[in-house]
Amino acid sequence: KPIRSWLEAKGVLNEKRQVTLYFGDPESDFLVAEKREISKRDDVEEEAEELIGERARGPKEKLIVTLPPRTRLLGFQIDERGVARVNFSKELSKDHPGGSSGEMLTVYSVVNSLTRNFPQIKSVQLLIEGRRVETIAGHLSVAHPLRPNPELIKKSPSELPQKRQPGG
Repeated sequence: KPIRSWLEAKGVLNEKRQVTLYFGDPESDFLVAEKREISKRDDVEEEAEELIGERARGPKEKLIVTLPPRTRLLGFQIDERGVARVNFSKELSKDHPGGSSGEMLTVYSVVNSLTRNFPQIKSVQLLIEGRRVETIAGHLSVAHPLRPNPELIKKSPSELPQKRQPGG
């Protein structure tokens, strides 16, 4: 492992893996998937931190940014029960544009992105400046770890149930 770390630091090993990030849909209150690549690492927490960094860069497509631009990641850890604690700077709450659907998309863009890409993460606890908070913008409780919400993910046309043709 020390040799691998040295090689990674020198940029010799630059393996990537594809991840799915979720951003807001400009036409609805749903999340839309966007593929990205992050560095493949032995340390899951380091990979997850990079994934959150990619989320903070915002979407490449014409999707909605769900994290306020000045929000910083202050810390990240996964416990033995699969709870990821994601510690954001106060800008997550202070600079949030508000609204119940906007808050829901912010929260679940993080929760769904982490749980989708890391099977060991079962739920996500959002923290601000190291503290548990009731809500980010006054609408959705984030006081406890949250499980993913696949109902918020917009289906692509190929994933929607096909209508049966009459007489068929």
